[in-house]
Amino acid sequence: MDGLPRAPAAVDDAADALAALRFGVAVFAPDGVLAVVNPQFSLLAGLPADLVRPGLGFADLRAAFAATGCACDDPASVFGALVSAEKGEAVSVRCRRQDRTVVNIACDPLPGGGWTVALTDGGDLARAEEEEAQRRAALLTSIIENVPHGICVYGPDRRVRLFNRTYVEVMKGAPVAIGDHIADVVRRRAEAGEYGPGDAAAVFDEQMAYDIGRPQMRRRRRPDGTAIDVRTAPLPDGGHISVVTDVTRLTEAEDRASQRARDMAVMLDSIRHGITLWDANRVVVAANQKATELLGHADGALAPGRSIGEVVDRLLAQGELGEGDEGERRAVQLLARDWSGTYEREFVTKAGRLLHARSTPTPDGGFVSTFTDITEQRAAEKELRRAKEAAEAANRAKSRFLATMSHELRTPLNAIIGFSDALLREAKPEPVRIEEYADQINAAGRQLLALINSILDVSRIEAGRFDLSNDMVDLPRLLHAAARRADPEAQAAEIGVTVAVPDGVPPLRADQRRLSQALDHLIGNAVKFTEPGGSVTLGASVGPDGWLVVGVADTGIGIAQADLERVFEPFTQIDSALSRRFQGSGLGLYVARALIEAHGGRLVLKSRLGAGTVAEIRIPPERMVPPAPKPAQEDPA
Repeated sequence: MDGLPRAPAAVDDAADALAALRFGVAVFAPDGVLAVVNPQFSLLAGLPADLVRPGLGFADLRAAFAATGCACDDPASVFGALVSAEKGEAVSVRCRRQDRTVVNIACDPLPGGGWTVALTDGGDLARAEEEEAQRRAALLTSIIENVPHGICVYGPDRRVRLFNRTYVEVMKGAPVAIGDHIADVVRRRAEAGEYGPGDAAAVFDEQMAYDIGRPQMRRRRRPDGTAIDVRTAPLPDGGHISVVTDVTRLTEAEDRASQRARDMAVMLDSIRHGITLWDANRVVVAANQKATELLGHADGALAPGRSIGEVVDRLLAQGELGEGDEGERRAVQLLARDWSGTYEREFVTKAGRLLHARSTPTPDGGFVSTFTDITEQRAAEKELRRAKEAAEAANRAKSRFLATMSHELRTPLNAIIGFSDALLREAKPEPVRIEEYADQINAAGRQLLALINSILDVSRIEAGRFDLSNDMVDLPRLLHAAARRADPEAQAAEIGVTVAVPDGVPPLRADQRRLSQALDHLIGNAVKFTEPGGSVTLGASVGPDGWLVVGVADTGIGIAQADLERVFEPFTQIDSALSRRFQGSGLGLYVARALIEAHGGRLVLKSRLGAGTVAEIRIPPERMVPPAPKPAQEDPA
């Protein structure tokens, strides 16, 4: 030793440093020969110290590892790492020995060739990792046991690996055990009716056909009445997980909500109003069938999700908002309207319905539209107004009747009483005076009788008890007779009455007495309302339409256009004051029109104020009697 040269001090320091390291280091030259090694290397490698010395070949080291130093659970990875190091590759591997010690092996190439092999004790890290793994496993187990979902895990062999307590609770009555094959589990449950009614074998085949290689979700009702959601998903190791959730309360709530929705729909569809609920974005939330019907929409036009723009566009296309520019203007108004306040309007649909529309805001910024068909209501109101007006008119007619009758009855009665009193006061009246008074009493009595007959005719007309005879009527003769009856009154009023009937006017089938009565009323009116010096003309002809026209024309005061129909009302005179200029009951035109209409004819007035009046009686063709055919002439030869 004393004769050998000593190594420099730097070499000694390096050797001391290597020896002090807590991990083992071995440096191999480019030719694979061990150049430098510290004591920790052989200790961690589990090799004899006298074996691992400089000059040891790398192949010998691998052989020593194989013989004694690499009794680990994965020797292939260790030898693979050593081979890679010899090729100049950087590798690292963990060796877990059978005595549960752990050695980390790291191989790194050197810049000038060769490589290093470093061994470190991984025991503390491994224990820490194992403890962490155990902690995580315990945490995972705690989570699995406490989640409100049942979990059952199947391995790649399709056998049960684990399940939690919730799975047992949710699937009560359908137990499983660790190691059960999925086919056995499904078969037991199919036979117990777990998947519903049906042949157990068919149900088994159906359940086994589900592809558990992809995530799936199903909901089913169990035999005990509970409802569960079943979710399956594949696992990385080839197995799968099944998660079951008790959704009984959820399904019951959904059923109750669905029932409430159905009840609400029935209620909405049963009321007579159309109702549409809109959200804050002007989108339909709900609408009943009545709203669709009233607005003339097609089915589905007010389905939830429809925007107000779509609804207005459909109304515009259907013509419900009007035609052309008017429809466009109303569409723009609807879209621009502020729906945050209450709004009401009435409008007529294309189908002719009168609707009352009302919009009321909702707390969430939406609004409710209601539509009410008020067509019948307005018609009823109109009918009530008409009935009210008719009642008022009847009341006025009653007042007129009382006023007129009191006046018309008093006049002839005063004459009868006055002349009879005069006869009674005179002890020996002269024959001439008796004849004069008797004529006046007779005339007053006839006037009173005519008035009473007119009142009786009115009562018969209104009661619908008006019978007609079927006489053969010679119209020219009828007109001349009517003119003669009116002549005394006309002469007294200085009015001329003429008859102008052309030849060829056919006879009629009618009630001659009633026609005469109607003519007397018309001629009497004409004479009464014609000034002295005027005239009344009776005529008859067959018009182009085949109807027979009988006219009574006068040159009297005439009637205003607005009063041409009103004069046909009973007890009506245009001059209605008690001190009116023209006397009469106001029944003549009413009775005359009723008599003519009873024959299937019509009575109309044509007149102007100050220009006279023409009363036209129009008799239908079927009332005329065609002329009899002339007998054939015999041949004189």
